[in-house]
Amino acid sequence: MAQRASHYISYDAITTLKLHVKLKKVTSTANFNRIAETFANPVSTGQEVELAQKTEDVGATEQVEISWQEKILSQHEMDKYSIETNCNTILEKSYSKKIQEMRDRNEFCNSRIFTYTNNDSYTRDYLDNEFPVTTSKDVDPSFLENKMKIARPQNRRQQHNANQGAVHVPKNEIIRASNHVQLAAQQTMLIMANIGRVGVAKKPEDDVVLCRISVDSNHVVIAKPEFVSGSTYFIDNSDGDVWEYSVKQVTPQIEREDMLKERQVMDELFSRHASLLHSMIGTVFTEPPDEDSTRVYVFGEISRGLNFEADMLMINYSFDLPLNWCVEENTELRGATQRSKVMDTKRNRKAHFNHPFEVSLFQKSSESTSHPRLFIEVRSVDAWHRVRLEGYGYLTIPSQPGTYSQTIHTWRPEGNDTQTKLRRFFIGGTPELSDVRYVHIPTNHAPNPEQKMLLGKFGFRTQSSGSVEVKLNIVHQRMPSLVDDEHAFKRNALKDKYGRPGVQLALLEAIQHFTKARKRLQSMRTALEPSLARLARTVTTEQAIIKKWSKLALGE
Repeated sequence: MAQRASHYISYDAITTLKLHVKLKKVTSTANFNRIAETFANPVSTGQEVELAQKTEDVGATEQVEISWQEKILSQHEMDKYSIETNCNTILEKSYSKKIQEMRDRNEFCNSRIFTYTNNDSYTRDYLDNEFPVTTSKDVDPSFLENKMKIARPQNRRQQHNANQGAVHVPKNEIIRASNHVQLAAQQTMLIMANIGRVGVAKKPEDDVVLCRISVDSNHVVIAKPEFVSGSTYFIDNSDGDVWEYSVKQVTPQIEREDMLKERQVMDELFSRHASLLHSMIGTVFTEPPDEDSTRVYVFGEISRGLNFEADMLMINYSFDLPLNWCVEENTELRGATQRSKVMDTKRNRKAHFNHPFEVSLFQKSSESTSHPRLFIEVRSVDAWHRVRLEGYGYLTIPSQPGTYSQTIHTWRPEGNDTQTKLRRFFIGGTPELSDVRYVHIPTNHAPNPEQKMLLGKFGFRTQSSGSVEVKLNIVHQRMPSLVDDEHAFKRNALKDKYGRPGVQLALLEAIQHFTKARKRLQSMRTALEPSLARLARTVTTEQAIIKKWSKLALGE
């Protein structure tokens, strides 16, 4: 029967695994034929004695229960490790001590079944030979193959422990060996059997692997052959003897009371974990806006001021919302930066602020096409605590989401007489706007869009000032549109590109007008095609007549 590996997933402790291994000799077909011939035609008593020696252990059975990583010594190991001079490592010395204790208790090892644990060198050699890098037996292992063997999970820990505390081992080599091959750490156990004949010199091929069990850090148990009840497997040795064996899982089942306790503990653990996540994440989340509205998040930073005359600057800023725009309750739409000292450089004068701000805005209707604005007032403070106005400026919040870096150029009012300039220089008083929104056009100047009111600024004298750099990150949040009509595809494409519904409808309206105009032109062209064809035929006929009369006239 062909052996195949099976994969199991178990979250229980692997230390509870227990296997029952049964080994039985059933001899071979060749021996049966030789026995039958000898009994049919006996030659001498010597042959009968030889056959008796060959058949005396037929049907011999050996059974043993093995736990996970349980070490069962073979007769070869008993003979080797009983001599202390053969023990070089700590593991071999522990085996020597175990053998001495067994002899003190008059215990003996199994005649055929034994095991190799994950710590034994035979296990590592077996795994390396089972998965060779090269397929040719004539090629010696290369430098890369040897390094790959070291990098395997079952060998990493052994190599690290053997070299622990050794100064000559470079640290980067250990890191490279442990990190460059991303494999799950494994532990392996081999269940072996010596199927050689009793009283005959031992051969290397007499030690065979009955079962290999590996467990990795992902709770995957790999068994070869598989643990199937009633399955038996056959092996033979070089002398033609056939052996039958079976491997069964006999792990004791958990009691019902223990199972209920374990389930209760796991439920309590999961509930505590859920409560911890609940306390860390919370339950208050921002609800998405309505389908016809858009939430606009503005995350900004007032970076720096450039080329102002004063030596100590500060900036007051505020937002102005147009019609059909609003904010949540208790939202501040104004603020101020800290004071910053101006630094003189070869190129310009800088005052670094790096003042962050954020605000959440709502557009309640898709009919609005105007955008909020950010107004700034740049003021200066000197050593005598005299406050002067250095400039006004504004910035329109972009309609599309994304990252922006913009510069606001400022100006300040200038008096018409010398007295105002002297007052600014000595006292600090300067002309100021009663409403900072008059830097642009105030929202309340024309509350009804149909009213066309002019804002006259004739005679208003100003003077250019410095500039302010502002960085913005715009995020839009809206509900997807579920309307399905002939313009749904265009509308969805516009919503992906432009966040605000007002801009979407304006562009969609322009596209619709363009489509209608194109259809009218096409219909007019279709209607004019017959007339143009008749006109072309008439012109062709007239040209032919004129050409004919011209020839006749020249002939006369």
